Parts: sequence; C-alpha cells; structure tokens
Amino acid sequence: MAGDSSKQKSNDLQIGARVKHARILAGIRMRELAEKVGCTESSISKIESGRVIPSVPMLQRLVEALDRDLASFFGADISSPGIIQRAGQRTVTTTDPIRGGTGVSYERLVPFGAGNLLEGNIHVVEPGGSKEDMITHQGETLGFVIEGQIELTIDATTYSLSAGDSFFFKNHLTNSYRNTGTIPARVIWVNTPQVH
Repeated sequence: MAGDSSKQKSNDLQIGARVKHARILAGIRMRELAEKVGCTESSISKIESGRVIPSVPMLQRLVEALDRDLASFFGADISSPGIIQRAGQRTVTTTDPIRGGTGVSYERLVPFGAGNLLEGNIHVVEPGGSKEDMITHQGETLGFVIEGQIELTIDATTYSLSAGDSFFFKNHLTNSYRNTGTIPARVIWVNTPQVH
C-alpha cells in the first residue's frame, strides 16, 4: 500500500525525532512551537512521537520555526552506530529550558536522541555567568574543566575548580556553578539524562 510505504519512509527519516531534537535544542516548548506554526500542541506531540507524518508545507513551517533549514534538519543520521562531530560543527544553544542561569552556552557532544544513556555538553561559562540546577533525578554526572575557573556547589558544599580539575556526583543532589575568573570557563559535562 502507498500509505504504508510513505509511513515507512517517514520512519526511516525519523522526522518526529528530528523535530523533537531541534525543538529541545532551541529551548522551545511544544505549545510555543504549535503557536509558531499554527497548529495544536496535540499535533506537535503526534508528529514528535511518529504517529502523524507532517505534510511538506507543515514540515517547512516547523523547520523554519525552529530556525533551521531542511539541509541541516536532515543532515545528521541520528540512527547511525557512531556519530562524528567536527570541531566548530557541533550544535550550540544558549538556553536550557529546565535550568536557570545566565551567561552559559551548551555545545552538544551527544546529539539529542530518545533512549540515549548519556547526555554530554561543553558548558561555556562567561565571566560572572552561572547555572543553577535544582532538578534532581537518578543517575550520575561527571565533569572536567578544560579552561578557566568555576565555583561548583554540590548540595551544600562548594568547591573551587580550575583547568585540569574534574568532578563527579550523583544526580539526586542539587548543583550549581559560577565562573569566578576573568576568562570564559569551558567544562566538559556528561550526565545521565533525566527520564521524562
């Protein structure tokens, strides 16, 4: 059947996963995206879960609303066994919709994908920049300061860290950090993602 063939091609392209990936990277909630493209939040949910295949005009509106183009939208094969991201080509976002902070950007080391066991970013923290994460969940976090200085607070204990220092903690503890230096700090930050 033609419909079945079309649905299989859509599944192969993982349109829903790509929309969700781009939306989360952009720091946009489903409701906001729905308003931007002129549909319901339920429609976005169905598209992201793969239950509905968007029309080509709708896909174009989604891609534009997410500040992407079709080439970059379909550029990375998120189902490949390994993903190589060259220097300067990783996605960078300045928002984290579930955590507070200012002066922090996130360079994504692990492309977003449902079922990934790790989440990894390079946190670039401008002088005076900070992040606060009061959301707790199961799992672990490890980090390595590439350059600069940060003050890291895990639960109620504060540590001063410089380039070459590393840290590890369980995700049931709250955490925050701030750049106490005069240059941007860069921190490799790898953790178990929160299960939604």
